[in-house]
Amino acid sequence: MAGVLDSEGLACHCARSADAALKGVQPPAAIDLLVVDVADDAPAALELVKQIRENPATESLPVVLIADAQWAGLEKKTAQQTAVHCLFKPIDPTALMAVVDQAMWMPHLVNQHRRRGSRPSRPGWVTL
Repeated sequence: MAGVLDSEGLACHCARSADAALKGVQPPAAIDLLVVDVADDAPAALELVKQIRENPATESLPVVLIADAQWAGLEKKTAQQTAVHCLFKPIDPTALMAVVDQAMWMPHLVNQHRRRGSRPSRPGWVTL
């Protein structure tokens, strides 16, 4: 997955644990999107998203959950949370990039950059 994101020109930082992911999204890090592999523990993945959303700096950070078919219905559990998308394995690179592009171009991301006082780094962004 990191290879696909990298080949599309996105910087990708990988974390092996929830603790590492939490540390990686703390300011001054400029994270625009979080991709979480649910693996065998959907409740832990949802808890990670909840913890990230508790921080005002990352409360609107878009999240893509990657899950096995056994977690069908997971997207309904995340429906209450804004900016959470769910993809099921096996992941097609085109589908991954479509969801990433959708998540990254949502208006909440522009608002997040405004609050941080920064500008988005992807080409094609306009200042509003």
